[in-house]
Amino acid sequence: ILALAASASAHMTMQYPVPFGTPDKSPLDAQGSNFPCQATSSSFYSAVTTMNDWNAGDTKNVSFLGTAVHGGGSCQFSITTDTAPTKDTQWKVLHSAEGGCPATAAGNLPEGGAAGAGLSQFPVTLPKDLPSGTYTFAWTWFNKIGNREIYMNCAPLKVGGATGSADVSSVLGKLPDMFVANLPPEQCTTVEGSDVEFPDPGDSVEKGPSATLGSVTGAGCATQTKMGAGAGKLGSPSQATDAPSSGSGSAPSSGSGDATSSGSGGAATSVVASSAPAATTPAPSNTGGVFAPGASSAAGTAPSNTVAAPAPSATGGNSTPSSGDCTACSTDGAVVCIGASQFGLCNKGCAVAQDLATGTTCSNGVIARRSVRRFPRAALHRRHGSAHI
Repeated sequence: ILALAASASAHMTMQYPVPFGTPDKSPLDAQGSNFPCQATSSSFYSAVTTMNDWNAGDTKNVSFLGTAVHGGGSCQFSITTDTAPTKDTQWKVLHSAEGGCPATAAGNLPEGGAAGAGLSQFPVTLPKDLPSGTYTFAWTWFNKIGNREIYMNCAPLKVGGATGSADVSSVLGKLPDMFVANLPPEQCTTVEGSDVEFPDPGDSVEKGPSATLGSVTGAGCATQTKMGAGAGKLGSPSQATDAPSSGSGSAPSSGSGDATSSGSGGAATSVVASSAPAATTPAPSNTGGVFAPGASSAAGTAPSNTVAAPAPSATGGNSTPSSGDCTACSTDGAVVCIGASQFGLCNKGCAVAQDLATGTTCSNGVIARRSVRRFPRAALHRRHGSAHI
């Protein structure tokens, strides 16, 4: 039992870019209930502990944590314009690695070593004309040895520094859709002992030094492998209020295992109140439950309990939930307070209601921790005693 527990705890997660909240080390549910991104509700995407700042045209190294590499396998690194992806989301592949991902190994890596030891890093380049705004980045992995599974972690991405004025559909539309299999494996499965050879890996592809390439098999593959196309429609990226510009801070050195850049784009920055300084290394994962952007439970990230809204909004005050799933709003990226216990992020004129984290409130576009009045022990004793007189 201890060996099984150790193996489970050693499963892989993406280290950089920094994922939403506390990333799940487990594979996706075989029936696809938490596809994509391990998300089980829309509030999953509100747990942004760190916003990853990239410039269009940047090349950064994607890195990992864990030791259960299952003999390596094949990975894809994808992007979408959706900031809260669903099964209808269309994912576009930036880079494919066939074999040797996240490591080249006969089985698993030894435990107890330095974080990231023995793991490979993979350079991923954003299109130089990718429009500025907020996106979601994804890592998907098909392990070579063990149960037939698919792993997926997602991270928020803020892009700036684009050259030209190209439409996002023309930039990302020429990239292949993300490949999906093993959801469930009974319908479409990868072959154990083989590294998946993607039917359309794109122009940016690398092959592991000892890759044994194989395909997928199953009656459902014609449909399942195209799940990454979603509904087949790319939206427009939400406009970030302070997207990084060329020369805005340096990324961590390649020795840190976080990111390297061929440009001068910003590194990952902590999403906290505006008075907090930008972090130069990834912030601690949120271990206190699901919080709205900025309401991180990481200690010492901001001197204030109040979380500043990303931008002022005409609908920043408390609004009444609409009759449908959408509350109208006017400023993309703004926090919209919906009733007494919900909020939404404005996206293309629509804010979808999400439950506030326990202990937080939303008022006038600002999410804050609810204050708790504490009484001195002596006062409580006196009040308790007076009740018996």
